[in-house]
Amino acid sequence: MKNWQRNESQLLLFLKAVIFGLFLYIASASNFATTQTLFFVVIAFIIYLRPLFVGEYRGWYAFLITLYISIWGMKIIVNSIFFLLGIVLFSFIFYLILGIKEIFFIKRSRVYYIASLLILYTLFIIFFLADKSNLFLLKYSGLILATFLLFREWLGLISSFNFPKRQFINAALITFIISQMIWAVALLPLGFIAASNLMILISLIMGNLAFAHFTGILSKRYLIQHLVIFILLFGLILGSSMWLLNI
Repeated sequence: MKNWQRNESQLLLFLKAVIFGLFLYIASASNFATTQTLFFVVIAFIIYLRPLFVGEYRGWYAFLITLYISIWGMKIIVNSIFFLLGIVLFSFIFYLILGIKEIFFIKRSRVYYIASLLILYTLFIIFFLADKSNLFLLKYSGLILATFLLFREWLGLISSFNFPKRQFINAALITFIISQMIWAVALLPLGFIAASNLMILISLIMGNLAFAHFTGILSKRYLIQHLVIFILLFGLILGSSMWLLNI
């Protein structure tokens, strides 16, 4: 009986993600005309809100940011070969955050972490691909705000972490470090993919260290392991990147 109910819930969750992707496809195909875009947003809200109360209601920030990146991300790739891949990606992110909200996943903090990294990676791509000469501070501030909200919401899902003030301070510290690294990476003569790869690597390391700290598994060995991983992946990203040098 429990297996049947779980399979039914999984199918329903999958269908909701498919509907999200279908209306995103319709909005994208219309080149995000006002009516189709509003219809997509309304449908997404209806799907996410029903049922309204399921356990502890979480995931608002992830949901709202997902709506944003779904629209702006698809605007960028609407006429490219990545169009269908984008639909699948954003539908998958929606599937994850909806499953968290409906308590479908057992280890919700880990699933949210995966979803937040996918969201951040998309935001980094949008940011580094955008025209920096137009509304730069607004785009930069939006990226930093989204980073803070995602990390703060994720830390709230860690079962052993029940201190809102520490949650706020830790999320703010991670965001500050990431905000400074964005400036540094933006100065490097890298393409937007390589720059986004570097930033998601930094975000991943920071998130892992925060998780280790607040779950009591942080140790000298853990730090050394992550430092080695960071150096290796950092070198790999730089070594395999196309350097955009103007000579």
